[in-house]
Amino acid sequence: MRGAIVALLLLMWMPFVVFKPYVGVLLWDWISHMNPHKQTFGFARSFPFLDAVAALTFLGLILSKDKKNLPGHPVIAAMLLYFLWTAFTTLTAFEPNYSSGKLLYLFKVMLFAFVATAVMQSPNRVKAFVYVMAASLMFIGIKGGLFTFITGGSGRVQGAGGMMEDNNQLAMAMAMLLPLSIYLVQFPPHRLLKWPAIGATLTIIVSIVGTQSRGGFVALASVLGMMLLKSKYRFKLLAVSIPLIVGGFFLVPDSWKARIQSTESATEDSSFLGRVVMWKFSSNLADENPIEGGGFNVFYVRRALELYLPPGHKGRAPHSVYFEVLGEHGYGGLFLFLTMLFTAWYAAGTNAKRFRPYEQTRWLGELSAALQLGLVGYAVGGLTVNIATFDLFYHYMAVVVMCSNVGNHLLTKQLTVNQGGVSVAASTKWAPPRPVSQRTQSQPAQNQAG
Repeated sequence: MRGAIVALLLLMWMPFVVFKPYVGVLLWDWISHMNPHKQTFGFARSFPFLDAVAALTFLGLILSKDKKNLPGHPVIAAMLLYFLWTAFTTLTAFEPNYSSGKLLYLFKVMLFAFVATAVMQSPNRVKAFVYVMAASLMFIGIKGGLFTFITGGSGRVQGAGGMMEDNNQLAMAMAMLLPLSIYLVQFPPHRLLKWPAIGATLTIIVSIVGTQSRGGFVALASVLGMMLLKSKYRFKLLAVSIPLIVGGFFLVPDSWKARIQSTESATEDSSFLGRVVMWKFSSNLADENPIEGGGFNVFYVRRALELYLPPGHKGRAPHSVYFEVLGEHGYGGLFLFLTMLFTAWYAAGTNAKRFRPYEQTRWLGELSAALQLGLVGYAVGGLTVNIATFDLFYHYMAVVVMCSNVGNHLLTKQLTVNQGGVSVAASTKWAPPRPVSQRTQSQPAQNQAG
């Protein structure tokens, strides 16, 4: 029954995709982040809904007359350069056939990001894209949080399929989602959804704890730390959060404490030592192949392991996004990857500064700030998790571009700022708005007309 309901929902919307490509992007958005068909049994679980939606979306792009050009943005350029580099390193890989599968996966992820930025070019479409993405991930977070509550933290929250195959990837997704869920508390789709958004935010934090992922815990700490540094109410938040953290630590089971506290004795942890060995493998391989690296999935190629793995050790996952990129794509690939990450982070921060002052664009500024915090969580958590092809990272970059595109268009219109509870007409230049006492007599009439 569950499979039939999900299949009906997806199939019901597919005819509209041909005439309205943005509907296809939203369906693509839902399937990519929530994998609703994977929550079912029977034919729906294995049916290629994502491929079908993608094909219909491209057909709709051809038939539709809506605006659908790829924005000329530095983030887009950085993503294209990185993808072209990975295509080159796949051609020169130790085992090109073995590497091509991961290249195809990255191609699909980036393709969705590019299609989304080309189609979602209005405020309502950007909001819809973000709402669908956040709601889909919140579903996973709420499930994980409730499971942690029910089991008292003794059971581990495992992967949810798709891009969240294991507990580490799920924890990373939830850490990146946390700022976005707080944004939805500030700007809910409807005022009645504010309190559910608060509840979802709390369960997301609990779900990260329930994964028992050390990388996810570090990502969560980094996101919360940056939020405290940027908040005007940091001392009040500290006064509330410290007792909750201390109390929560005494309530979680000993198994969770032992796993998290193992970071203090990392030099004696076999898991950590295994990661160090793979980091050394990446360095050895990149030193010998600084330009092209070893290609995707080189960490599982026997010939590469025989050449560059320290003697007496077995190959395993790199457990670091940076060493993953270094081993697979060399120093050139790592440079392009870091450029892509920094460009997205900087663009999100620039959006926040430009769009926050005005009432009509403040939601875009706060959304960009939330995305920037999510990218911080990705950058820090990626130190110990191999997620170079993580869908959510590229989708966040796509939303940063959407915010820039829509925000730049809105800045060409008449905007207002709030001064003492009064909307005041403002220039979109960097000069600060004039005080209320200096307004001309005509401004209130302009504000009322706006």
